[in-house]
Amino acid sequence: MGTGIVAVAAASLPLQFPGFRPAATIVWAIAAVLLVALTIATVLHWVRYRSTATKHHLNPVISHFYGAPPMAFLTIGAGTILLGKDWIGLPAAVTVDWVLWSIGTVGGLLTAVLMPCLAFTRHENTPDSAFGGWLMPIVPPMVSASTGALLLPYAPAGQVRETLLWSCYGFFGLSLVTSLVVITLIWNRLAQHKVGA
Repeated sequence: MGTGIVAVAAASLPLQFPGFRPAATIVWAIAAVLLVALTIATVLHWVRYRSTATKHHLNPVISHFYGAPPMAFLTIGAGTILLGKDWIGLPAAVTVDWVLWSIGTVGGLLTAVLMPCLAFTRHENTPDSAFGGWLMPIVPPMVSASTGALLLPYAPAGQVRETLLWSCYGFFGLSLVTSLVVITLIWNRLAQHKVGA
């Protein structure tokens, strides 16, 4: 996720320096390889150690980080359309981005709904439990909104493009509202229980 963001940010900067784009492309390629490797490792973990993997969602800290994989798919997809098109061509880059954006968006919406539900129903939370990791499962829709905007020019004109646009607005709103709630809880924790409590 973070490596992909570095590549996307570097490709999106208004000022480009000599060698900057090739460096960003290398970072994107490394991130893409890492995404494939970690996806395979995760699948193998679920196959071989299913009992351990199924307990992750019950952990009040680990469960929130299920928001990271959807964001990884989204950032690699965005990097594909911004940087990968130089390697694989624009039509293939757009197709790859659509696939990765769809996977990331569905996964992100699932984590944005399911992880808070688990926090409400299964996790033991006290007033000093709030931490920045609580943002992880609710931020992916924001990333879907920003990376979905890259796909707008390539969406068929008419209803499909309009649906994508309004969906991106909805994803942005969902993530913004829930993030404000969580940030308020984190602020409250820091104000009442101090840093490191």
